[in-house]
Amino acid sequence: MAFNPDQFKPKKKRIVDPNAPPRPNLLSQDKKLRETTEAFGKLHNLVSTQANEIARLKNDYKNLQASVEKILTYLSKGQSNK
Repeated sequence: MAFNPDQFKPKKKRIVDPNAPPRPNLLSQDKKLRETTEAFGKLHNLVSTQANEIARLKNDYKNLQASVEKILTYLSKGQSNK
């Protein structure tokens, strides 16, 4: 096997465009994917909490409406008896 001096020459560096966006790598993509998944999980929890709160408020509203109807019925019966 003969000695080849070309094997030890430094490689030429590629010309890099300074305006080009950075090259993606798998670690940064994995991190972004993980962050996005976490964000969606938090949003899902928030939406489900808000849906439960809306359901509770609707129930409270129905109960208040029923109470007001009972009061109005009572008052209208009291008015008609006079």
